[in-house]
Amino acid sequence: MDRTYRSWIFSLIVCFACLSISAAPAHSTTIVAIRTPDLVVIAGDSAATFRGGGLPETTKLTCKVFSVGAAAFATSGLVKDAGRGFNAEAIVDRALKQRKSMRETMMEIRSELSAALITEFERLKKEEPLIYGRCLKKEDCSTFLSEALIATFEGHEPVVSVIVFQGQADLSGRIGLNVITTDCPGVGCPSGVKIFYLGQGSAIQRYIDEHGISMLPEKAAPFLVGLEIEAGTPSVGPPIDVLKITKDGVSWISRKSDCTGSP
Repeated sequence: MDRTYRSWIFSLIVCFACLSISAAPAHSTTIVAIRTPDLVVIAGDSAATFRGGGLPETTKLTCKVFSVGAAAFATSGLVKDAGRGFNAEAIVDRALKQRKSMRETMMEIRSELSAALITEFERLKKEEPLIYGRCLKKEDCSTFLSEALIATFEGHEPVVSVIVFQGQADLSGRIGLNVITTDCPGVGCPSGVKIFYLGQGSAIQRYIDEHGISMLPEKAAPFLVGLEIEAGTPSVGPPIDVLKITKDGVSWISRKSDCTGSP
């Protein structure tokens, strides 16, 4: 193992999302992305839970990792709500297809998703009062959370950006939006090496705290996702889709046959 891979095991950034959604897929997801100075590897589980709208909770397979040209992305949290016309995956996909710089792409995603989420949250407030009430009481605001991870090669290096949208209800009932971004390379990524995980990550964190990671990113990313599956984490399940981004573009290491790579 060379020094580049030896060093990344000691650098970790955590991006949690307690994932749920109303009357649409609730991705209680586990997504892991590892960025080194040479590549990015993204792995995601395949379970999606549908809840809300007065319907029984059901689970089925879904695609969570996507490729768009030389870029890739994954989303978690409030991802789709067909009944209300919300689709975070489509917004990210559309922005990436314009092939702008990462900075311009992230600005567009931030603007479009912010507007779409505020509209979605206001509708949830009216149409799913029980879900909204739990958030107002600070009991569970997971439905009011959406994340997107975008990765590509820009210039001569891989770039990863994570943007987190958290809806917040105040005591007057108004819903605001707190937006946080993390970039690698960037201020929060001094070594140029980061592990990002979105969604459920308790089993991952326990393993890293006890053992660290001593395998290459192509093996480590799906291994970490697999820890959540083996732990029986609710609504996280196989198979695991994995892709890699290098200077030569996007290549799939493993992918479900019915996932085309784009939403």
